[in-house]
Parts: sequence; structure tokens; C-alpha cells
Amino acid sequence: MKTIIYWFSGTGNSLAVAKELAKQCGDAELIPVARAIRNPPPSAGRIGLVFPVYAFCPPALVARFVAKLNASPDSYIFSVITYAGSPGGTISVLQRLMKKRGLDLSASWGVKMPENYPPFGGAPAPEKQQTVNAAAAERINKIAAEIQQSPRGRHEKIKTVWKIVSRMMFPVFQKRAARADRSFRADKKCNGCCLCTRVCPVNNVAMVDGRPSWMGHCEQCYACFHWCPQKAVQYGRSEKQHRYHHPAVSLSDFEM
Repeated sequence: MKTIIYWFSGTGNSLAVAKELAKQCGDAELIPVARAIRNPPPSAGRIGLVFPVYAFCPPALVARFVAKLNASPDSYIFSVITYAGSPGGTISVLQRLMKKRGLDLSASWGVKMPENYPPFGGAPAPEKQQTVNAAAAERINKIAAEIQQSPRGRHEKIKTVWKIVSRMMFPVFQKRAARADRSFRADKKCNGCCLCTRVCPVNNVAMVDGRPSWMGHCEQCYACFHWCPQKAVQYGRSEKQHRYHHPAVSLSDFEM
């Protein structure tokens, strides 16, 4: 069965998951959500959505993509979400979005990955990153084996309180995320290499007089922050934070 896996990622956590799932599923194609939303491809027998949890919800870009998703009502659609703290009620929000599109989320899984959110302190030390990624690799292998069986109705139980929290957070985050880029800046280490403009999935970073400028439609993926080779991109007081990207991905995977 042909599988299309749509992915969204800033540091590579979700992309690393998507790449391994595609490898183990066989006949699979990886497509970034940022590209697919501009030109939705045809449907497939099995469709995957792999993305990180933002404020206990799907990212805004993923939500907009689901509203355009090409799939038939009987398509097998699965999702694998990545998170550092708690997935909250992310899957319940995704299920509602799918229902509005006339689709059903057949199955879902979650994978705990290294933290990378600058407002909450950023990434842990490299040793901790390795430990978390090693455990995640085992989890991904189990998920891949289950996906090949195409189970339906396979969802981890979500507590009612998390469903309520995520339902409340979703519209708030959707509204505020884009303008949160006002906290970005480039410090004196910036050499004008333009890498931040190339890794942004929504072209939210532009060079103005040789310096990066954020344009007000941010997706909060922090690719510009974590991939900057000079560690010149800052978010608030982030100078001492570790930078992170998953070891299984490369810069070329992100350059749009």
C-alpha cells in the first residue's frame, strides 16, 4: 500500500520520526506540510501526519493543512506526534479538525523527544538529548510495526481535563503564535549568512540591510534559532541555551 507521510518540524524531531517510519513502511513518500499546503498532492491508501505538539495542540500550519487534506472518507489516516512534556489533548483537537473535513483519524501514537522550546529554557544538555533520543528510537520501531498492520481506533486514552485544556488553548495559540516572533533578534555574532531565511518553512524571515528580520507570521518552529551556525539568533534571553537538532536529520532537509 502506498503511504504518504506529511511532516512538520523545526529541529528535526518529527522529521526523524517520519523518516524512520517511511523507511520501515516500504513504499512511502515524505512530503513537508509547508510544501503540501501550497499544492496538495493526490490522496494515497495510507496517509500519515507527523508533527510536534505546540501548547498541547497541533501547530497552526498543520491545522490549516488538515483543512485542505486530500483524502477519501475511507482512507487510512494515522498521526504520530512528538512532545517533550505532555501531549495534552492534541489528538482530540486533531480528531475534531479531521471531522470537519469529513475524515476519520484511524490511529495515533506519541513519542517523547528532547525539549527544544526557547521560552521554556530550550534544549537539555547533549547527554540528556542522547538518552531521550535512544528511548525514542525504540518507541518509533514499535510504532512502525503497528502502522504496517493498519489498526483502526488505536488511540491512547486522553483524560477529559486535557481535552478541555487543549480545546481552550488551541484558538489562543493560533491567534498569538504568529506575532510571538517579536521576541526574536540577531546579536552581534550574525554574519549575514541568510541560513535563517532558508530554513523557515513559511518565509517569515527576511534579510533587511544584511540582518534577519521577522515578518509577523511565525509558526514557532524555532528552526531559525536552532540551525543558526553562529548561534546569533536569540529569543528573549536565550544566549546561554543549548542549540539542538536531531542527529538523524541534515540541514538540506529543511532548506525550503
